[in-house]
Amino acid sequence: MTIAMRKLSLALGFLAIVAGPASAQQAGDFPTRPMRIITGYLPGGVSDTIARTMALQLGEQMGQRIIIDGRPGAGGTLAMEISANATPDGYTLFMGQPVITISPNFKRKPSFDPLKAFAPLSVIGLGATMMMSNPSIPANSVKELIAYGKTQPPGKLLFGHSGQGSTNHLAGELFSVMSGVKLTAVAYKGAAANILATIQGEVQLSFLPVLAALPQIKIGKLKALGVTGAKRAKAAPHVPTIAETLPGFEVPVWYGLVAPAATPRPVVEKLNLEIKKALETKSVIERLANQGIEVEYTTVAEFDKLIKDDAVRWAKLVKDAGIVLE
Repeated sequence: MTIAMRKLSLALGFLAIVAGPASAQQAGDFPTRPMRIITGYLPGGVSDTIARTMALQLGEQMGQRIIIDGRPGAGGTLAMEISANATPDGYTLFMGQPVITISPNFKRKPSFDPLKAFAPLSVIGLGATMMMSNPSIPANSVKELIAYGKTQPPGKLLFGHSGQGSTNHLAGELFSVMSGVKLTAVAYKGAAANILATIQGEVQLSFLPVLAALPQIKIGKLKALGVTGAKRAKAAPHVPTIAETLPGFEVPVWYGLVAPAATPRPVVEKLNLEIKKALETKSVIERLANQGIEVEYTTVAEFDKLIKDDAVRWAKLVKDAGIVLE
């Protein structure tokens, strides 16, 4: 072996030694400093509560503090963009929801491709959304609401939602198309603001997470009309699905953690396993159940498929229903 070849061999050997521990450190020693979970809605809502529940448990498991970084506005797209542009090192996660799969259908598309911007970690759970009304509306069911709505001038009935392209926005738009009752959408920055607006009569209708609305329903400040899922919500089994009146109506809601797309695979896999461990914890299961969330762990590959399938579903629904998302 020539001197030059010997030097090259030694150099490559040194690089291999250096690279080995570095790769191991990416996963093995991660995390070595505090992390953050970015959310797109105001404190106190379902999304925020899920993020805080996971942050507390994951932080305890991994020995690092996890901060909740709330960036409400634009139906979660603001938080999504900030998350997509974060350093892809595993220290910034995004509390993902269907805004990732719905936003590609906006007329004013995001400056990035949401379907390529994230590395899926795991679904956390599935939730339910409920259609409700101010008590002054003379309807106690979806069927009665449709009949009443058709007596009103088109667009007179207002419905509140959590931002352009959110699942509760799409639920209202889909209801409007399928029922033939023209509704006008009004955006708020979260469930709490939406509930207050409906109680005060700023809007007559709203689509809200089941658990967020139940306390107001129980004291008569809101009326429950129907849930948007394919089946009745466990937290409110007495409330029928909207599909029982409008067959085919379904707006599913999922919650999951994602990281910026270029996050190292070993870190992604480690976070997936930590999430799995957290979702098997009794206190986490109970706290999420109290928010109307059914725990649903997935592998990275399963979550990736869910996102892709959901995107196809929403694209077809928006096109077929003629829904325009500004």
